[in-house]
This record gives sequence, C-alpha cells and structure tokens, in this order.
Amino acid sequence: MVVRRKRSQMVVDECIHRIATGEWKEGAVLPTEAELCKLFGFGRSAVREALQALAAKGFVTLRQGSRSTVAPRSDWNQLDAEYLAMRHDGDLLRYLAEAREVVEPAIAALAADRASPAELRRLGELAGESAQLNGADPSRHAEADMAFHEALAHATGNPILVSIHASITGLGRRSGMRTAVMPGAVDRAFAWHRHVVDTVAGGDSPAAADATCTYVRQIGAEPGPTGRVDRIGFAADVPRQISGGAACPGTR
Repeated sequence: MVVRRKRSQMVVDECIHRIATGEWKEGAVLPTEAELCKLFGFGRSAVREALQALAAKGFVTLRQGSRSTVAPRSDWNQLDAEYLAMRHDGDLLRYLAEAREVVEPAIAALAADRASPAELRRLGELAGESAQLNGADPSRHAEADMAFHEALAHATGNPILVSIHASITGLGRRSGMRTAVMPGAVDRAFAWHRHVVDTVAGGDSPAAADATCTYVRQIGAEPGPTGRVDRIGFAADVPRQISGGAACPGTR
C-alpha cells in the first residue's frame, strides 16, 4: 500500500510537470491508462490513483467510458504545492505582488481596529528584532518579515484572513523563490515595521493601510542566475518615504 502511494505520487508529479510546462495543454486528451502505465513503468493501480488525485486537484477531467483530458486552467488548484514547484515564470511573482497589494493593506486596517494590547506588544517586539538584523543572512530577514506579517494578520482576529495571508506568503517558499536583500532593504523594512506598529497602536486604519500599501509596492524584483525573475526584496531606487502615493485597491 505504501509503495503504491509513492508510485502514484511520482505519476502525479510527472503529469503536473507536463501540464505546468505546457507539454500537455488545456483540453488535451491524455494517454490511455495502458499508455500511462508504459510511459511511467507502473501498474494500473498507481496510475488510477494518480488520475484520481489529479482530478481532485482540478488538473484533469475524468470521463466515464472515454479518455481523460487536461482540465481548463480555471479549474486548476493554483495553490497546489506540486504545481507551484514546477512554475518558474515571472508571472507568478507578479501575481503574488498583486495579491499582497489587495490583502495586506486590509489586514493592517483591521488590525488597527482590533489589535489587543498583547498583540501590539508582540508587533513591537518583532519590529525591534528586525532592527537587529543588519548584516544577517538574507533568509533571516525574510523570516523576520514573515513573522511580522503573520502577527499582523492574527491581530485582525479573523481566522479566514489569517489563512488567506498564510497561503499567499507560503507561495514564495513552495515555489522555490529566493529572497534577496537589496541595498537599504533592512533600514526600510525596519522603518515600515515601526510605522505600522505606530499607526495600528493609534487605531488609525487609513494610515495603517496606506503604509502597508506603500511597503508592498516597494517590493522589487530582479532576475536570478537562470534569467527568471525569482528574487524579491526592496528595490534599490524606491523613495524612502513611508506613506503617500496612489492608493492600493480597496484602501480609499
């Protein structure tokens, strides 16, 4: 039983790879079960389990009595870990940035309305920890920033928003993106953390949303060694102001 599960997962991974890379396009008719068995070198049980799993993830449409097909892209589970691991295009980074621009200002605004004294203390502690990371490994900066965002999401008191936020921030990790700390990133991140703590503690929802919007928009991108856009961090040429500029969606 354990061996069959492992084999079926190998088939799932390979099929998702072919779908994500466009080798198997939307609407394409999949090979028959017998052909898939021959292609992957596994028995029918493993292949059938894999097809069921792919259908549950929205990547494949199973039809009784006829060949399975690649499902429409709109049905695909865009948060699926295996799918994200196969994606290496700059669009994913852009989608993440857009999602953050919509969600995070709203989180900050709600936190300003609802944060408890204990949550405010925790946010202050995390902001202080950020200030101690100058010269540290980039991964530590990323972890500190994620911890601050997570605490801010919890301060909304809304478990659905916490879950949505966790999904968004987890995408970068699961898709294999690397974080790069660009010139001035640490100082700017610390300044933003402190400013958000101040606006949230003061109960100023619009100011908290504006500050968060500006922060998210300052996140820049640069190409990695492979030429794809896969590193995120503060852009080197953004203004140093904490607030101002055009409003994010839903903040005005």
